[in-house]
Order: sequence, then C-alpha cells, then structure tokens
Amino acid sequence: MPRPQPLPNRALFSVSAHSAYLALALALALFGAGRARSQGVEEPARQVTLFGVIASPFDPTVDPKLARVAPQLRKLLPNHGFKLLGVQSKRLVVGQTLTCDLGHGFSAGATLNRPVDENGKVQLRCAVLQNQIMQLESLVATPPNQLFFCEK
Repeated sequence: MPRPQPLPNRALFSVSAHSAYLALALALALFGAGRARSQGVEEPARQVTLFGVIASPFDPTVDPKLARVAPQLRKLLPNHGFKLLGVQSKRLVVGQTLTCDLGHGFSAGATLNRPVDENGKVQLRCAVLQNQIMQLESLVATPPNQLFFCEK
C-alpha cells in the first residue's frame, strides 16, 4: 500500500511562499479613516498593515510575533504552525499601494481603492507576485479595523 504524501507548507495571503504548495495569505488590518494631505488637498486615507505568513503542517510552532493573530490563523488552518515572512504598514490614500517583500522572489501588495464605500466597507486590491508575475489577485471589501486573509 503506498504511503500518503505529506501535506505541503501553506502560506496565507495573511502570507506564504516556497517551492512546495503554499497558500499565500495577506493579512491586512485597516485602521481609522483619517485624512492625508496631498499637494495641499486633504484626501480620505486608511492605515493599512500587510503581513505575510507561511503555514506548515509539519511544525506546530507559532512565531511569537504572530501571537496576537494566532487564534485567527489556527481557525483558518488548524494543526499548522505559522512563521512571519514580512510586515509593512503605511497610511494610504486612494490609488496608493503598500508592498511587502516575502523572500524567495515573492512579494505582496495592497492598493486602496476606496477608503469607505456606500456599505461602510474599505475596498482594496490585494496581490501576490512571484518574480514580478501575478500569482494571486483579489478585490476585497471589508469593514474598517478588520483583520482579513486572502489565500491561494
């Protein structure tokens, strides 16, 4: 009888990336709708935090830097360990992009499309690239101050 193959590492768009199957996940935390000054004109803005995480079914260890979001990660991928690959935070106005290097040729980005829509949600375009080639793109509408994950 053939031996079952081990499950590969996964990455969350909260984020991951390697040659084994990785689910890329971006976790974006959105904070208060403030206003940013751009060329003398105030524009609506959002504080966006983007981080990459690699998830592994082989090692249940959780990176101490992920302690605050570990419960959400464990709900998403039970019986996995999680390692932080990278994190960036920046106040964005419409059209601006925040990028985060995830290593091994991978990067993640989040572009603010709308700081608040008619439903009170923040709209972002999230992407994961490998060697500058799009691997995952997702349009997301989420409540402000909400952590969310995109996974491939």
